[in-house]
Amino acid sequence: MTRAPRMLACFLLCAPLILAAGGPASPAPAYLLVQPGVLLVATYGSAPPALVVLPNDQLGALDGALLTAFARDQGLKLKLYQTTFASVILAVEQGKVDVGTYYYYKPERAQHVYYTYPFYQERATLFTLRTFPYTGPDSLKGRRVGTVIGYVWATYLQQAFGSSAVLFPDSAAAETALLNGQLEGYVNSDDSINGPVFSKADGRVAAHLLKAGDYGFPESVIATPAYNFVKCDNKPLAAALNDEMTKLHTTGQWAKVLAANKLTSASDVPLQAPPQLCH
Repeated sequence: MTRAPRMLACFLLCAPLILAAGGPASPAPAYLLVQPGVLLVATYGSAPPALVVLPNDQLGALDGALLTAFARDQGLKLKLYQTTFASVILAVEQGKVDVGTYYYYKPERAQHVYYTYPFYQERATLFTLRTFPYTGPDSLKGRRVGTVIGYVWATYLQQAFGSSAVLFPDSAAAETALLNGQLEGYVNSDDSINGPVFSKADGRVAAHLLKAGDYGFPESVIATPAYNFVKCDNKPLAAALNDEMTKLHTTGQWAKVLAANKLTSASDVPLQAPPQLCH
């Protein structure tokens, strides 16, 4: 079975429709939507197990299970707005979409969008080719090390490596550069070994978990929660998404979502939003 059907089966299993039979009609939601009856979600590609973009405006993996369950529980049609990583915040801020997906927290980002509860925790990882004699951070001194533009590690790598730090527009480009010998190291989250290029690299890539202090990384960017976010003036939508996440945890559905994506509770995070800086 291919990845897409597996993920499709996952989110159909892990994000069931939960509607009360009969009873009074639910009050109209307080949140705003770009298109009535539609949850318009900005994505920038697949990155399992956090998020998988499937055909026909469907989502799989962790964030897909959350957003699919929310849309169903709210009686909304899920529709995807595919863009680039660098453009997701702008799409939300300009009111082109309702929800931006799968971002880390930065104070400067929080001045422009309003964050929901996190849905996943990733660990910063250095990827090298298995043929590279990596013995620790010092073994990459003077070497070319890359990450993606806008990723939380970019600033630290630029400070540590100067002109040898290379930034790429997306993870596929960076992964390809490492495999082609244009980089000696590439920093991303631990799940990137399953990314669009590394997953087909026939075991040529080695993953090295980083710790606080490596390349100047503070603890806050070593274990990093991943969030969704909404427009600053649409806080009720964030609250409704948070309620959905709380329900998935309370009912035990989220533990099933994690297990279906071959994860344990170590990948889960407390249901707590980060400091909100937009008004």
